Order: sequence, then structure tokens, then C-alpha cells
Amino acid sequence: MADILSQEEIDALLSTVAEEGLDEKKIDTLEFVPKKVSVYDFRRPDRVSKEQLRSLRNLHDKFARNFSSALSNMLRAITDINLVSVDQMTYGEFLMSLPDPTSFNVVSMIPLEGNIVLEINPSIVFPIVDKMLGGFGQPLYKIRELTALEQRLLDGVINTLLRELEEVWRQVIPNVKFKKEVSENSPQVVQIVAQNEVVVLVVFEVKFGEASGLINLCFPAITLEPILGKISSQDWIVGGKKGKFGNFEEQIFLLLEDILIDLKVILGENILTVDEILSLKEGDTVILNKKSTQLANIYLNNLKKFEVELGVSGVKKAVQLKRVIKEHVEVGK
Repeated sequence: MADILSQEEIDALLSTVAEEGLDEKKIDTLEFVPKKVSVYDFRRPDRVSKEQLRSLRNLHDKFARNFSSALSNMLRAITDINLVSVDQMTYGEFLMSLPDPTSFNVVSMIPLEGNIVLEINPSIVFPIVDKMLGGFGQPLYKIRELTALEQRLLDGVINTLLRELEEVWRQVIPNVKFKKEVSENSPQVVQIVAQNEVVVLVVFEVKFGEASGLINLCFPAITLEPILGKISSQDWIVGGKKGKFGNFEEQIFLLLEDILIDLKVILGENILTVDEILSLKEGDTVILNKKSTQLANIYLNNLKKFEVELGVSGVKKAVQLKRVIKEHVEVGK
């Protein structure tokens, strides 16, 4: 430890300076270089670099597009999910930004130690539940806690979300597994880290129909610490080629997969007068314009699509596809 100067020693030094004075020539040549001052908030230390935040943004932008398609398929409605922000803050600030009650889910991120938080705002939770129960996806104007049945329905959406999250995070951790541990209606009930711990908050906006709301993913920096170096050394291409239907092409095709289409097999045709039709009785034979050995046609929504051979499968009549018709012809033309 350095010695502390006495008052006599201090006075002696000051008198020496006063006697010798300062060289005016030296003063004229002095250059004063202003120092750069960086603002640093000790309450919010930056544990995650800008490069790592950018990589996390790219990673979750891809997740948003994938989950948008999966949720559209579940709700039978075009759903738009956009990444709003990726930022770091304290866990206490994150809790203060949440509504109460809300859907607050603690999720383990195996094999990493610690948990993350998945929060789904009630402004989008209740429209999702309403849509899954056959409604129009109307928002609930008086917010309340989820019932056991509503939570069970929401768990299906949460499991789908976690599966899509696993898919993108496997680029960083090949054997990653997201598992929901507990669900609460109040964000203050469960505390996964201390209030002053730094977390990375990933915010998504979900829209379908007239409903919209936020989904928050909260990653404690202490949980991500073992893989932060790997995150900063990687980047992911999030751009995609737009189809002729725009950004919603994938969702549109997913919705079309479950649409019922009228299918009919036409064995042959004939033209009868009204008098002939009125005179038909049981046992009469109507001659068609095709022989029994000729191929019949299958029509999808009145468009000729296949030529088929007639047959039997078990006890039911059936047809076997023989040729795909590329030039679609409507019935009766």
C-alpha cells in the first residue's frame, strides 16, 4: 500500500512548484485531446454482444416464419407472426412489462442448465382458444385467468411452438430439447433468476383475423452463457424466395391440404328426351356412349383429371388410375 503524504510534505511540493513556475513555451505547445466518454449503466451490464444479438435475431426470424405456417394449419386461418425485437434487459424489467394475469410458462432448455420463459399475452391467448373451439377468434374484453380446459387447448399450441423452436435451435445445439415444466397465470409466482440478472428478450407479434397480441421468449444470459461463443460465430440466412402468392404461399398451401374436393367417376353419357326420361321404369336399360372395356373418367370439381379402369376392391366397387389428363375438360364439354 502506498504511503500517505503528510501535510508538511504536501506544502513542500506546492512551494517547489510555485518557486520554479511553469514554462510558458511548454504551455503553448500543449495539446488537449478530449477523451471519449461511454455511458455505462451498472444496473444493466451488456452480457450479450451486438453480434450475438444479431445472430439470435436471424435465428428467431426463421422460427417466426416456421411457426406462422404451423399455427395457420392449427387454426385453419392465415396467421402472421413477425419478430418485433431482440434486446437485453434485467429480469425484473421483463416482469414489469407483462400483464397480470397472462400465460406464463417455464420451459427447460435441455442440455443447458436453467430455464427460459415463454409468455403469451391474453390478447392473443383467448382468440386462439376461441378459434380452436370453433369460434371466430374473438378477443376477450375482460381479461381473466385460463380455465383448465382452456389451458389444455393452449398446451397443444405451446407444444407446437416448442417443436418449431427446437428445429431452429438445432443449428446451435444439435440435441436441444425444449420442455414445458410449469404454467402459471401470474408472472410473479415463479422466479427463474434474480431480479437484477440480465436476460435476452425476444418479442413476436401474432396476427390473425382481427386479433393481435405478443409472444415473449425470455432467455437468461446465465443460461445461454455456455453457448454464447458458438452463437456469435454463426449466422443464418433468413431470406427466402417469394412465391407467386407472396409471403403467405406456404400457409395457403397448408390450408388447401385439408379442403374437401368433390370427386366422381363418370362411366359414360347419353342424351334422352324428356318423354323418354318420364317413361323410364324399373328394369329398363340405358345405353351409354362407352363400352364396358373402355376407360372411364374421374372428375375433380367438374374438371376431368384421370382416366381409370373399373374394378372391385373387397366388397366395394373401385377404380384403378391409368392416366393423368393434363388438359382439363369440364363435365359436359
